[in-house]
Amino acid sequence: MAPGNYEKYLAKIVKKLTISDEDRAVYVKDFEIIRDHILTAMCEVDHVFDTIYKGPILFDNYPNNVHIKYPNKFDVIFKLSIPCSSYIEVDEDDERPGFVNLNFQKLMRKLSEYDDYDDIYNRLLELLDRNGNLLCRSNLQNWLKNVIKEGLENCGDFVRGNWGDLYTLIYTSRGFAHNIYAKCSNRVISIDFVPGLSFDIGTADWIDVRHCRKYRNKCEEWYAVPKPTNGLKATRRYAFMIRNPKVEYDLLLENQNLNIVFRILKSLRNAYGMHRLTSYFITTALLWEIELQNKIFWDNPIYIILEHMLETLARHFGDGCLLFFWNRDLNLLEYLHDDEIEDYAAKLKKVHNTLRQYKTEPNLSYKRCKTHFQLPC
Repeated sequence: MAPGNYEKYLAKIVKKLTISDEDRAVYVKDFEIIRDHILTAMCEVDHVFDTIYKGPILFDNYPNNVHIKYPNKFDVIFKLSIPCSSYIEVDEDDERPGFVNLNFQKLMRKLSEYDDYDDIYNRLLELLDRNGNLLCRSNLQNWLKNVIKEGLENCGDFVRGNWGDLYTLIYTSRGFAHNIYAKCSNRVISIDFVPGLSFDIGTADWIDVRHCRKYRNKCEEWYAVPKPTNGLKATRRYAFMIRNPKVEYDLLLENQNLNIVFRILKSLRNAYGMHRLTSYFITTALLWEIELQNKIFWDNPIYIILEHMLETLARHFGDGCLLFFWNRDLNLLEYLHDDEIEDYAAKLKKVHNTLRQYKTEPNLSYKRCKTHFQLPC
């Protein structure tokens, strides 16, 4: 049945959620200045970081163009590549699917053969376990925290933006991210810096064979990020989560309608107070649907894709299971409490049942339709 006014109202909502190129440029240019100030400062105060740091990579919201309201939140992986990294043994964590342990035993023996790497060798010794084998997540994070703090002390916690605005920089660490909160009189920019130790697919053939054979030609490089673990099978010290933001980015960018629905889902999530339904949960649900659906499915009208994804998310939360795209043995919803999962399942089911009726209501008003979404003023 024809959707009547519903699709027209969704288009109006999408327009309100779409950030203009002009607004985007204001934030992006200043973000780049702040990002470079922080990373340059870290390189200036720590020789080891300067040696192994190989550049920033945007991930999650921004490169996929799914911000709503203001584009003031950025997620950055700063790539760390250790010399002779092919000697790092990347092993699946036996107790935590989707996570790996990084064994540096062979690497350390190799580095000891080179006088030029004495500083790196000595630093890594401080970051490994007592046996000098496994990289310790908290040791790595504490070192990087000190480098950031020293960098800000040395190079200053004020930055002049592209249009002359003076930003004050405040550093905090939360979860696996190092956050820089930059504030000036006109805007606020938040940057989450996440360290990512890079390794190529040849270093960890098990990833290609067991979990993502079809992406062999796309998976040139993986990242191990120090995301904390939880639950009964937590490995609190040595487990690093695997991520491949490039492949995720490429898959999500293949269809514009998909990205539009992503923004609508985020707006709906905010309106219903489902703040722990993270963007990465939505990303993961979309990635699985990209696997399942024919490419022409994403050419459907927005209301059809939205209805399908709401039903899909409601089912995931109803089942209490959303599998990690890179390892089906990991349930991402383990990071939520049972009452949160039940609450979100009920809300998603309710809004799905409501919105799917809108396509058949000839007298549907825009005022009623927009109540399900959080829109910018």
